[in-house]
Amino acid sequence: MDRVESAWPGLVRAVTLLLRSRDDRGRAGAATTLCAVLRTFSRVVGPSLIAAALIVSTWAGASSAALAPLKATKISAADTWLIKALGAEQKVGSVRITGAIKQGKTTMALSLLVNGDGEGGGTFVQNGFKILLKRVGPIIYFNAPTKFWSAHATATQTKEYGGKWIEVSALDTRFQSFDQFLDARDLVAAVFAGHTTPLTLSKRTTLDGHKVIIVSDTVKSKGKTSTGHMYISTSGSPVVLKIEEKTPAQTGLIDFSHYGKPLSITTPPEPINLT
Repeated sequence: MDRVESAWPGLVRAVTLLLRSRDDRGRAGAATTLCAVLRTFSRVVGPSLIAAALIVSTWAGASSAALAPLKATKISAADTWLIKALGAEQKVGSVRITGAIKQGKTTMALSLLVNGDGEGGGTFVQNGFKILLKRVGPIIYFNAPTKFWSAHATATQTKEYGGKWIEVSALDTRFQSFDQFLDARDLVAAVFAGHTTPLTLSKRTTLDGHKVIIVSDTVKSKGKTSTGHMYISTSGSPVVLKIEEKTPAQTGLIDFSHYGKPLSITTPPEPINLT
């Protein structure tokens, strides 16, 4: 997938377009609106999470021999390290994911604490709006402030949902791609999903005192260049410590830290059920 043309719309634009295209102002409309906003944010980090899920299901835990027929090319050292990283992310107990993505004058920030089983939560922030997210079991919870709703939704939606937790099923197909964003494996896989040029591997180096190796991808199209770098630990488990991406349309930096045991994720108080 060519990241050079990865100019996804921002949160505000996504909400505005969606509200203009829908006449449904009931609960289903509100759930769809918020889902689209958060799903759009998740797409900024990398290519389609649906594609990422396919990459994970094919690569994670697979051997080099099993992968060779998939692309009919020799598995490189860079490919091998990427496979190791995907396998390591499968075994994660919990990890903190923080970062920021800049598109033009707009900066979007995220801070998540996720378990290896897909449970977790955190915040997404853009233009001063902080949107809270949690997943507990098969349920996803969202909470957007009243000012967010008043700026992008109807007065009825604002009154009913502003500053309140909304509960939806993670099994709902409308929410599946965003739900996958809470899985560190999918986020890692999305970085190089569909790459068409060979990945490269750096010499061993250090990152903030950690021994790492860097897997990189460079794409050139129409005179423009996009780059992606993944820093993988070479000491202990080969987990990902940092992802950097730079395209003509955006730059992104995602940090992975505080790998540890699974954490207990609590259910938000008095959520509004929209399932």
